Amino acid sequence: MRTTRKLPYQQVASKSLKTAVLYANERLRPYLPETDWYQKDRLYRMLEHHGSVFIKPDKGGGGAGAIRLTKLGGGIVKCETLYERKKLPIRQISTWIERKFRPDKKYIMQQGIELARIEGRPFDLRINLQKPHKYWEITGVCAKVAAPGKIVTNHCKGGMPIELHTALQKITDGNLTEMKNLHKELHYLSIEIAKTLNARFKGLKELGIDAGIDSDLKIWVFEVNTRPDFKMFRDLKDRSQYRRIKKIHSLIV
Repeated sequence: MRTTRKLPYQQVASKSLKTAVLYANERLRPYLPETDWYQKDRLYRMLEHHGSVFIKPDKGGGGAGAIRLTKLGGGIVKCETLYERKKLPIRQISTWIERKFRPDKKYIMQQGIELARIEGRPFDLRINLQKPHKYWEITGVCAKVAAPGKIVTNHCKGGMPIELHTALQKITDGNLTEMKNLHKELHYLSIEIAKTLNARFKGLKELGIDAGIDSDLKIWVFEVNTRPDFKMFRDLKDRSQYRRIKKIHSLIV
């Protein structure tokens, strides 16, 4: 039987709790998609307002249990999981969704974001932060391009990591000013997130921020992992970030 080694620092599993802490910071609020507990009435309202909704377990990772809903018009909704895709009348979707739920888990809903794409496939970002001593350091940043037909970009679900510079170059058509501004904003945002969470949860030492950039080049923050998997950095052509993360990780643990 496989066991998971306990790490010597604080971990916070609940996505909703971490989101609430971030939302209390007015500087971070504009970066957070609308998020709420799953309830049928709230789902219909959110879908009507945003046109797309992402549902996922409050606790858990790797994209497991994720559901994406997209309003198509004519009362029809496209419903997607990691392994299934179908179109349903809007009043049937709650029954279909709840059949997918595990009884031992609570679920949250998040405003769907139309992510920028690379070669037709959506991508998001992983920003790795570590606190070996007194201050937080950004030790790795990469983009994760979704595998064909997948609703998540997770590395374990076939997501392909690429260099951040390459991703920004593609979505800005090489506009150096836009690339520089996005780099600067991502840096500010990441440190602000780390400080905000650490003020509430004193024992944090490592964070993995899942963020995205939409088609208008606006940055969004989807969730923050307090036990981040950094193996994706090993698959980049330049493995220097992976080596740095691994070295600092060994100092922390």
